[in-house]
Amino acid sequence: MNSKAPGPSSKSDNEGEESFKRTGSFRKILPGTSSGDSQLNTSVKMIDRPNVAQNNMDYAVYLREYSILSEYKLMQTQDLKGIYVIPSAQNPFLWFGVLFVRQGIYQGGVFRFTITLPDIFPDGDCPKVIFKTKVFHPLIHNETGEFSTSAGFPEWKKSNRVFHLVQFITKVFNKVDPKLKAINEEASNLFENNIEEYRTKAKESVKDSLDHVYDPPETEDAHYLKFSPWDPEIHEPIRQKLYQSRQQQPLDPEKSPRGYSWVQPGSLKPLSKSEEDLR
Repeated sequence: MNSKAPGPSSKSDNEGEESFKRTGSFRKILPGTSSGDSQLNTSVKMIDRPNVAQNNMDYAVYLREYSILSEYKLMQTQDLKGIYVIPSAQNPFLWFGVLFVRQGIYQGGVFRFTITLPDIFPDGDCPKVIFKTKVFHPLIHNETGEFSTSAGFPEWKKSNRVFHLVQFITKVFNKVDPKLKAINEEASNLFENNIEEYRTKAKESVKDSLDHVYDPPETEDAHYLKFSPWDPEIHEPIRQKLYQSRQQQPLDPEKSPRGYSWVQPGSLKPLSKSEEDLR
């Protein structure tokens, strides 16, 4: 890794500057620092990066992209059920999401949405959520599809993470909370005063979402979450492999679990070896 940037007249410098200024990239790169063994410096050593001028503005851009990568990595460690989110391949500040509602009034719905991070992320206000699928919900604007993030995050704090927002989205679909400040007054009033009519409209949203599951992508972005109809020749073998139990799979002695068990079956002794391992 060359720690010295080429001269201002060099071709590689011009290409590096142009590449750096290009918007929509999702580079896993950070500028070098003088702190020998810091976490950021270690990350730099593990990846290739272009030689670019490193002024304060450049450094801020690198740190923003690093923060976004860190947010996504952290989200992958969470147990988020029925919801899928991924950053755009073209613009790291735009994330695509699909919610599969598993319970409650909206059960069975497949709702698309986007999350847009503020330009100064991780600083700034709460990320903006827009539902691309039309949904009748007290926290979703009937015309624009904007989701009321303020209902769950009146103030976006530095301790908040994007996965907290994703968890909140899942929560308000699994169970509608009338105490939260609504932005769709019609939906709010029906939920309070005519629950059966509300259920009818909610089910219409579910049906409409299923009618548009296989719609062509609105963008050519490689990370756009898209679905295709069931094809037995393609999908059935994969399905069978996913559902095949461990008992049905041939045992490989090399891959069989061995070693110590926290509590061996039939024994109260912790960290005990199995009888098979003692042979």
